[in-house]
Parts: sequence; structure tokens; C-alpha cells
Amino acid sequence: MKKIIIPAISLAALLLTGACSIDERTSGDNGNEAMLTLNMGLDGAVQTRAIGDGSGADHLIYAVFDENGKPIKGLEQVSKEVTFPTTETITLAKGQTYKIAFWAQNKACTAYKVSDEMVVTIDYEGALSNDETRDAFFKTVEVTVTGDAELDVELTRPFAQINVGVTTEDWNTAMAAGIAITESKAVVNQAASTLYLIDGTVENPVDVTFGFAKIPDGNLSVVLDGDGTPETYKYLSMNYILPYDATTGDASTTLEDLEFTFRPMAGNDITLTKGLDAVPVQRNWRTNIIGRILSGNLDINISIDPDFNDDHNVDAPVSETVSDAARLAALLTSDEKQIVVTLDGDIDLPISDLGEQTPGSGEYKLGGENTESIVIDLNGHTLNLTTSYMSKLGAKNDEAVFTIQNGTMTSSTTDGTWNIYDLTFANCNYKIEDVVFEKSIAFTNDNRTVTMNGVTINEQNGDYYAMWISAVGQNITIDDLTLTSTGRGIKIDEEYVNNPAKVTLNISNSKFTTVYKAAIMVDSKEGAEINVTNVDIANVAADPVFTVWIDEDAKDFADNVIVNGAKVRIEGNNEQIVATSNEELAAAAIADNATIYLTKGEYVIPAAAKGKTVTFIGIGNPEDVEVAVTNVGGGENCDYGLDGSNATFEGITITTNSSTYIGYARCNGTYKNCIINGTYTLYGESIFDNCEFNVSGDVYNIWTWGAKEIKFTGCTFNSDGKALLLYQEDDATVNLTVTDCIFNDNGGLDSKKAAIEIGDSPNKQAIYNVTVSNTKVNGYEINDEGISTGTTLWGNKNSMPNDRLNVTINGDVVY
Repeated sequence: MKKIIIPAISLAALLLTGACSIDERTSGDNGNEAMLTLNMGLDGAVQTRAIGDGSGADHLIYAVFDENGKPIKGLEQVSKEVTFPTTETITLAKGQTYKIAFWAQNKACTAYKVSDEMVVTIDYEGALSNDETRDAFFKTVEVTVTGDAELDVELTRPFAQINVGVTTEDWNTAMAAGIAITESKAVVNQAASTLYLIDGTVENPVDVTFGFAKIPDGNLSVVLDGDGTPETYKYLSMNYILPYDATTGDASTTLEDLEFTFRPMAGNDITLTKGLDAVPVQRNWRTNIIGRILSGNLDINISIDPDFNDDHNVDAPVSETVSDAARLAALLTSDEKQIVVTLDGDIDLPISDLGEQTPGSGEYKLGGENTESIVIDLNGHTLNLTTSYMSKLGAKNDEAVFTIQNGTMTSSTTDGTWNIYDLTFANCNYKIEDVVFEKSIAFTNDNRTVTMNGVTINEQNGDYYAMWISAVGQNITIDDLTLTSTGRGIKIDEEYVNNPAKVTLNISNSKFTTVYKAAIMVDSKEGAEINVTNVDIANVAADPVFTVWIDEDAKDFADNVIVNGAKVRIEGNNEQIVATSNEELAAAAIADNATIYLTKGEYVIPAAAKGKTVTFIGIGNPEDVEVAVTNVGGGENCDYGLDGSNATFEGITITTNSSTYIGYARCNGTYKNCIINGTYTLYGESIFDNCEFNVSGDVYNIWTWGAKEIKFTGCTFNSDGKALLLYQEDDATVNLTVTDCIFNDNGGLDSKKAAIEIGDSPNKQAIYNVTVSNTKVNGYEINDEGISTGTTLWGNKNSMPNDRLNVTINGDVVY
């Protein structure tokens, strides 16, 4: 591997960690300035191009900064095409310390954008595999100037080069079988896309797909053992990525879920994924994935090969495609570091063949003491574990990672009848992806991690839970779960646990069908931390219908339940009101401090809520639960259903007809994760968190009218040209706070309005205090009525004097 040498700051160790003084080399007196000569060239440049030799770099960018990394006026960034060697001269002030940042790349590469601050943005969109033009180099040096000098700088890659190669034998075997690989593709997760040249740190990880392109020419040479003799492999893939090490940017890190696809001239693509769950990568190092890939059983050796450090080798996983139960059992109980098995058909596996570890426990531990990972790739087939009691799987090394993917799992009794007991996973870390379970499942892991993605559970055995989780401190993350049950959903339980501990459960983008009671039940006095996002509950068999239900015995311990971003405390069967229709809500006996859960439907708040402290929580998505503000109670176009109340709305859509004065009379309101469609008039203290406002036509989203304390945080306003009117019909002090909000103007109004308009009653003398921070305005206009504020953010429509109007924007008093 070649290095680029820029003979420009010629001191042995010009690194970011220390400043070096440049002594005078001439006797002449140049006053307060010194000439810094950069003699730039390529070290060991060769005439014949090879992958990773660095000879493609022909575009140089550099910039000079002060010792704190601030740009210096008059020393702007230099960007030019060069043919190495070349010379640059910079005039700098004596006695000053500078940082000089360098970037060199191939001029043909358009994937890199370098800002004036020498921040590199890497564009992976549309990237193709095997693109040598993406090779690039960088360095930043710190130097104190005392006189004219010449300095050397050695640039190194910020990238890791990821290579895939096959043995000559494997290549020849594939060719003889008519498999001539011509193109390759790669998928890499969590590659950094921003590089700060001043300090070398990285940010903004993204998932990258390098599209199909011609495989690299030539061979890959790798040293695998201590004698230094290189071994030769046929190149299949080569790509550059910026490793995402969020600390210094240059430490070793690992990639998960790598995927390589090789396309032959004729026939089906060949995909490599197994055994690539912890592949090491590092700045300016090569990671070589080498072995038998194209034919026979998978045999992979992973190493990192820099041009100056020793290799890191990862043992190849034991991998085999199996079609019979005996061979599958033998592989799953072998004492190998990595075990990978792929089913070549449906298999009925007697669980007794796995060798019960603890008599009478029903638990079978796979692998051996040295096993770190087990992968069962069902490969579209069904694995049926036959047993006389229950199928309980774990690993002999309880720190191992157990992966099950791509197929169906079930269990039956030895006589072929259906086994009603759980398919249980015990005492190790699990990854389960794209698996259908024709059986209820359970996790009895002790303080372990479980991740599930794309899983389907079909529980058809009556009043049973489709998933049972023992309360022993597990951390479980579930995405894209489809759960169908004649009984119940998920239960977190300590009934059979000797030492219960709090469970953490995160579940998103999922659907539960035909569930009795709740989608998730917590029956543990240790409680649980639960985060539920975008979970659809359909065809529920019985009430009460909750996304999450905390059992009566556990209620005092379950304090941290979050549904669709809002904290929820569900405390027992008789302490809450659940309405599944407007008729049920109208008939409800609403007590003070009541919590009312609304299922999918349309509702009107009844007069029974008047004067109460009451919380309304939508079950499901905010769009599913709609509350209409109407003329309940009559008079002045207000809704008196919450007259004198302190009301909280969470995860609900509130709608109005946008008529004048429409809103809840004399109601102090807190709104969390709500959608407000139509003009909404405020009559009491009002707090909005993470809400969305939508109107169309010549109307405002919000008219403050009778409110004296109004706060918006993390909200989005969508209107046709005017959004928020601050107006008080009283001699009072009114405080408006807007933080982290967005105002979007859809256009269509002739009048010129700012996003926030401040009006003034001709009969009253209100005082307005407006505080806005970190808020974005898209569209709107500078109001040409009243005193011009010169901004689309706020307008003084009635020319209020500054003794009654105080405006602070991002900490600065502007009026």
C-alpha cells in the first residue's frame, strides 16, 4: 500500500497533538512575515496503476487556520489540480501558530464536497462498487512559524478499504462450473458521511449500498501468517468507506450485517452474508474477507491488512448446508467458535438429540464453552422441534449470540400431536429475523439482549399469550412484528422467576390481531420500561382495549410506559375509563382526575367533564382518534364541554370548523403529540408539545384570545399564509414562548402576514412578552401593516409601542 507524501512541513512528527516550531533557515530579515514552502510530491509513485497505490490523487485542497482552528481572512482555501511533484508557497506571520489541513483526491471523483472549514461530506448515493477513484488522503498539522522554512507532510487515508477475494482453487472450480463472476455489489451499514479534517473526527453514519459494477482486475495479496509470505486471491470486491468511530475517528470499530452479492455472466447471483456480523474496520487499514465463497461449503477468513501494522485474523465460521436431523444436531452441539447451519429442506429435529444439559429442566444448550455465535438459517424451510414436554433452547456459553433467520419454526410432541407449550429461548443473546413462529414463544434470558425484526407469531391455542417474557432484566427490541392470536398478546411476568428484575421492551411498526385484553400485559412488581411506537391493534376480542396494561399488583412499580411518544400510566381495571364510541364517552361518569382512553373513532367532549382535571389519551395513532370542538353548552360559538377544566390531550386529533371564537371556553390545556386541524382559539393557559397544526384559507392556526400563558415546543404550523395571532382582550400580561418550532406557508393569501402576528385591542392595555428560539420559518411575508419588523417571523400589525411589547429572538432583545 503506497502513501502520499507531501514534502511540505518537513518535521518527523507533525501531528495534531503537538505544535512544532519552524526555525529560520535563511539569514535575511523578512520583517514580520515568513515564507513557508510546500514541496509536494508522491512518495514511491509508480507508473503502473494498482488498487490502493494512491497514484490516482491529482486534486489538492488545503487551507490555513489559526491555532484554534478558526479560518484566517486572506488565507482562503486553495483548490487546484496538480501533477506531483509540485510546489506551493504560503506567506505567514512570524511567531504565530497555525493549523494547515490537507485533502487530496482523484479529480474524477464527485463523491466528496469540501467546505471552506475543511469539513468533508461523503455522498454515498448512487455509489458503485469497485471504484478506485474514491480513494483519498488527508492530514492536518500544527506549526509555529519563526522564519522561512520547508516542511514535509505525510497524508494517509481516512478510509478503510474492504476487500473480498476467493482462493484460486475456488475461482477455477466456479469457472469450470460455468460461474464466471463479472460484477459485484456490497451493502455496508453505519458508514460515517462527515469528516472534520481539523481534528479527524467523524459524524452522521448512514447505510450504504454500492451498486453492481465490474469486479476489480488482478489479484488481492494478503499476508496471513508470521513468515511474511503473501498469499494470492482473486479479487471479487473492493470498496472504500469512512469507519464510524465516534470518539477519535481513527480507532478500530466493527461492522454488522455486511452483504456482498456476486453476479455471474450467466446464472443466479451468489450472496455472502453469513459470518459477517462483527467485521473489523479501521482508518487506513485494509479489511480482507477471503476464502471459499463461490463453490462448496462456505469457508471465510477475515483479516485486516494495513501497510504497517500486523494483521488481525478472524477464524472462519463452521458452515454447512444440511438436510437431515442427525447432521443438524451434530453441528449445533459442536464446540466451534462460530457455528453457521443452513437448512436444505424441512427438518423434524428430536430435541433429545441435542443432549439435555440439566435433567428435568427441558433446556438444551447448543454449542460448546468456546462458542461465540450460532446461526440457524432456515433458508425458507421449517424447523420442527419434536419433544415430549417443551422445546427450550439456549447456548452452553451464555454470552453467545444466537441468530435464527429466514423461515418457520415450530414444535410438536413426539407422537405428532400439537405441543401446547412454549417454544422457549433461554439464557443467551438472541437475534431473530424474518421468522414465522407457528407456536407461542417465550424468553427466559437473565439480563440478556433480544432483537427481533420481521417476525410473525401465529398463536392458535386458545387463551394463551403469544409471547411470554420473564422479568429477569431482559432488554428486548422488536420491529415489524405481526402477532395473530386467539388468546393474548405479550406478557411480562415474574410468576416463575426467582430473582425478578425490570424488563426493557421497545416495540415499533407492528400489528396485533384478535388479542384478548391488551397487546402488552405487565404482571411484575419490578415493572418494565416500555416504549411503543406505531402499533396497530385490530379485531380485539374483548375490552378493555389498551396498547399496554399494567396489572393491579404491578401498578405501583410500572412508571415508565411510553406510547407513541407520550408517557402513559395505566394502573388497573377499575381506575380508568375506556370509551370505544362517542356514546360510551357521553354516558361515562367522569370524576375529577380521571384518565379517559379513547379508541379509534370520533368523539365530542361531554359536559360531564366541566370543571374537572381530566386526561384524554388516544389509543393508536393520533390520526385514529378524533375529537371535534363544537358548540357544546351554547353561546358565543365556544365549546363548554371543558369549561373551567384542566385538560390534557395526548395522541389525539382535535378538529374545528375554523369559525371565529371556536375553542374550549375557560380551559387550561396541555397538548402532547396532538394534531389540531382548523383554527383553535385559546381561553386559558395552554402548553403544546410536539403538536402539528393545519389550516387552509384566510384563517390562523391559533388565536390566543383569552390565554395569558402560551408555550409551543417542537411544534409544526401549516397554513396558507398566517399561523399564530397573539391577541388579548383584557388588561393583562401575556407571555408567549415558541421553541424548536417550524412554520410552513403553503401560499394562497393576498394579505402580507408574518408567521406570528401581534395584535392589540383598541380598548385594552395588555402587555405582551414574546420569546422565540431555534424556530424556522418557510415562506410568509414581512407585514406591510403597522410598524415593519423586517422579518417574516413576527409582525407588529397594530404598531404596538415597545413599552407594551417585548420581543426576544434567540436570546437577543429585538423590540
